[in-house]
Amino acid sequence: MRVALLLRGVNVGGVTVRSADLRALLAEAGLDDVATVLASGNAVVTAGSAAAAATTAEEALEARYGRRIRVLGIGIDALQRIVDAYPHGEDDEHTPYVIFELEPGVIDALAQLETADGEAIAAGDGVLYWSNPKGTTLTSGFAKASERAGRSQGSGKDATTTRNVRTLRKVLAAA
Repeated sequence: MRVALLLRGVNVGGVTVRSADLRALLAEAGLDDVATVLASGNAVVTAGSAAAAATTAEEALEARYGRRIRVLGIGIDALQRIVDAYPHGEDDEHTPYVIFELEPGVIDALAQLETADGEAIAAGDGVLYWSNPKGTTLTSGFAKASERAGRSQGSGKDATTTRNVRTLRKVLAAA
């Protein structure tokens, strides 16, 4: 099955994982038909299951970089359904995001948070859809509240991984 692998916290102030290195690393780890997408920790592979692909990727990344890098594995069909279900309008003034949960219950907690003017959130199947005014991804009311909520649950920022819907469409196109 085709599986999207979404790496958490790479190439954004954490560890740098170049696309060519990621492609080679995943292939060496035994994943097939590896394609990387953009320089933001996204790959598409062929594997027996999404969970097995994510575990394989996490183990290979930790062995190479000496630290845990969380990886979400999701089947391409499931990812397509999530992207198709994005409930907020898309325009040039807002950034469309999907927040994926890496720890059970995090999305439910985030869905209870309040948003600031111009923001919108909606819970989906294991994800949270978020639209925020461009340029406020790290400073918006929801962004700050979600960071606090993650820390209060003891899991910190490592409990979720977030992707722009436009990036997810590129991942799907690479599948």
